[in-house]
Amino acid sequence: MKKLNCRGGDKIISIYWFFILFLVAGAIAYMAASFYGKPYDVRDAELRILSNKIADCVSSGGYINENILEDNNVNENFEKDFLKRCKLNFDVEDYQNWQDDQFFALVQFYEFDDTKGDLLGEFVDEISVGNVNLRSLCNMDGKNLPICLNRMFYTLDKENHEYIIKILSVVRKTEKNE
Repeated sequence: MKKLNCRGGDKIISIYWFFILFLVAGAIAYMAASFYGKPYDVRDAELRILSNKIADCVSSGGYINENILEDNNVNENFEKDFLKRCKLNFDVEDYQNWQDDQFFALVQFYEFDDTKGDLLGEFVDEISVGNVNLRSLCNMDGKNLPICLNRMFYTLDKENHEYIIKILSVVRKTEKNE
């Protein structure tokens, strides 16, 4: 019986093997580039954390923290004191000559009024920290605009007066999230 030459079949299989190998390597490179090629937008998470920290600072256990409203009216350095009291840091990384103007927070206090349909009674006071110019960009639509989060909750003071607290949080950082 004659032995057949099988070397040609091995060469054809190796060509297909290299083709599949290059195809798999190209697919992996494409997936990695598409995944890591664009920055991940974490501003929504930053907003939620900022809003929660402010809510925890202003009210704990269902009661307004002591002296929060009185200090706002008396202290002229209240913005820095509020950031320190709430353990907030609005400093940002040095990216494209950013200043500390990437965040804004507004806390508004209203008396609770359930006779109206909206629960907001008389305006009592407000606290604002950060870049106030970001507030005007909240209701606009567009690609490179800051994102905003409005929250509202109910709380009491020591004399059991009822309040509604509204928190507006804004994060800009648009250059990093294009």
